[in-house]
Amino acid sequence: MVRTALLALDLSPAAEPLLECAAELRRWGVGHLVITHVVRMGYGQDPGDRALQEIRDWLEGRAARLRGPGLQVEVTVRAAPSPVDGIITVSNEAKADLIVLGSRSHNLASRLFLGSVARDMVHKTPVPLLLEWLEPVSHGAAPGCAPVCVDTLRHVLLTTDLSKHAGAAEDAAVALAPSARQVDCLAVLTPEAIDATPALPLMARAALDALVARIEAAGGHGEAVVREGDAHEVITRVAHERDCSLIVCGKQGQHWVQTMLVGSTALRLCEMAGRPVLLVPLPRGP
Repeated sequence: MVRTALLALDLSPAAEPLLECAAELRRWGVGHLVITHVVRMGYGQDPGDRALQEIRDWLEGRAARLRGPGLQVEVTVRAAPSPVDGIITVSNEAKADLIVLGSRSHNLASRLFLGSVARDMVHKTPVPLLLEWLEPVSHGAAPGCAPVCVDTLRHVLLTTDLSKHAGAAEDAAVALAPSARQVDCLAVLTPEAIDATPALPLMARAALDALVARIEAAGGHGEAVVREGDAHEVITRVAHERDCSLIVCGKQGQHWVQTMLVGSTALRLCEMAGRPVLLVPLPRGP
């Protein structure tokens, strides 16, 4: 599924844990990794060539750890008014199939919601976005963070509303299946939907069984799971119960207005998943 990935670092304490997670991308099929940092430019402010070179040197030192057979790693530093727009520009230039970010805010001492850059990227990303979950840890008086990305493809949980807008996420899960040990497929049905269509659980089960058949045909193994309740809460609970290592979901909900609209389930899931989340947008038009 993925050949070129873009890893965006903010030079905070989250940088080192994210670099640890980057080593796992080989299993995703990544052969080309671009590590970038975007310097925010203010009105009339220029970071200067010396400052940019210092950042570039810092990134090069980290990139050296990842370089090896089968993985080409390059570094790029940009200055832009918006970090997110700068990251997307670098992603477009590199023709990246995947953008990787940390999921926590700069305050790493508490379990806060998404940082502002990650939240904006969730809304704007034109390609799949892997949010690596970072847990707060304490080293004496210095707070830090640790990655939750060990063996990410050990047990994948695909969550789908079975609409056409979930097709890209379903395709992504099928593409990961040959490298994953298991890919379970989850549909969460609301009581209101079941009341309106009593046959909905059977219909959902049949659709998920067909999806599991695709996963098995691709060389993977999976299970169909149908649950009732509030989507993001049920997804988080199922991921915990099954000790899933990665959640895959679509960016858009069923009641979408435009391609940049993020489904409320996807956004809340990214905030409370407790594990990496792969958010897959609809394919870009021609």
